[in-house]
Amino acid sequence: MRIFKDLELVEQLGSGIPRILEHYGKESFSFSENFLRMTFVTKELTTKVDDKIDNEEGGQEGGLIGGLIGGQIGGQIDKGKDDVIDAIEELTHRQKEILKIISSDNRISRSGIAEIIHINESAIQKHLNGLKGKGYLERIGGTRGYWKIHL
Repeated sequence: MRIFKDLELVEQLGSGIPRILEHYGKESFSFSENFLRMTFVTKELTTKVDDKIDNEEGGQEGGLIGGLIGGQIGGQIDKGKDDVIDAIEELTHRQKEILKIISSDNRISRSGIAEIIHINESAIQKHLNGLKGKGYLERIGGTRGYWKIHL
């Protein structure tokens, strides 16, 4: 952490978490296998004009329903891709795992994949080269580009 201070990328060390806890509490943090998620809840003030606009345009209720439906559809599509990837017999387990990660985030870097899978970047590069050689993967736009999967 000291390097961020030396590079002047932070204003002071060790003050972020205590300040967050001071204002939002421990319920703002949730932990999963690979991530720390912080959710900051704010009080929302509405007026009668805001309520009228929400009702006329579908508002929060429509947004909630649309989000739920979109999430379900998106989840089904992703699951379908995973099934297609799993069915490819010529790929190794790691190559399938890498393709699934890329299908969920086509702009992920080699180091990002390595961090998720917990293997070094040179091993990731070998798997990526194998996937490219077999025609399943293509890099568009170099280091600032994205991955294109060919299934």
